[in-house]
Amino acid sequence: MDKNPVAELVDKLIEVGCDIRAIGTVGYTLVDPLDDEEVSARVHAILEDFGPRDHLFGDIIAYLNTLGRVVPLETHDAIPLPPSSLH
Repeated sequence: MDKNPVAELVDKLIEVGCDIRAIGTVGYTLVDPLDDEEVSARVHAILEDFGPRDHLFGDIIAYLNTLGRVVPLETHDAIPLPPSSLH
């Protein structure tokens, strides 16, 4: 069975040392270490090979939430969206 492309992308990025995290349920961020050119080059190569990912925005956020790789957003009186609603 083929692996989910979102899971494959995120797992590869984590494996090479990229710090990718969901921002609550509204976005995500990825950071490659600026002081490690080899890791940075690998991260950029993975992203270039994967191609456009805008159409997978919600799926990436949801997958990161399932992994627990989330920067929580604290808002007053807000009801967070469950990750399943992002699909």
